[in-house]
Amino acid sequence: MERTAGGQAIVMGVILIVIGTIYLAIEFIPRLRDIDVAHYGWPVFVIVPGLVLIGVAGAIPEASGLCVPGAIVIMAGLVLGIQNVFNLFATATYTWALVVPGGVGLGMWLQGLVNESPGLRLSGAQTMGAAFILFLLSALFFESITHVSGVRFPFLVRLLLPLLFIVVGIVVVARRSMPASVR
Repeated sequence: MERTAGGQAIVMGVILIVIGTIYLAIEFIPRLRDIDVAHYGWPVFVIVPGLVLIGVAGAIPEASGLCVPGAIVIMAGLVLGIQNVFNLFATATYTWALVVPGGVGLGMWLQGLVNESPGLRLSGAQTMGAAFILFLLSALFFESITHVSGVRFPFLVRLLLPLLFIVVGIVVVARRSMPASVR
């Protein structure tokens, strides 16, 4: 039980920070009080169950496996929230990469945090990196060539291509700086 106390504390701390930040934003940003919750806020009802799953996983070490489904649900809710606010539901053709495998990687990383398992954290981080690269490549293709969302993103090639190079460079450097036994 002592072994996982640090990871549990971090997970619970992150959840408390997110809840506190949302509460402060609602209290001190007047425009947030005027938001039509039924129209814009429904993705919160997807995110909250994911937070509950991660909270349970952080509080009960035997339930640390709930981090993965919790993270997938949270990522789905966040993607739906952004798509809802900007009316970009057609981007689902490539945002799936953020949900799965991105959410799986986040869940693995969180589970590694709860269980204090560096190998699991590393696998989770690698999975998140691969998901982000897949997302960027897919977004670049679907928005610059097929314009799937119907919105012209003139900055897309100017922004996503350099971001893709940076992310791939970070992955290469990170992999080479790891001991061979971990790669």
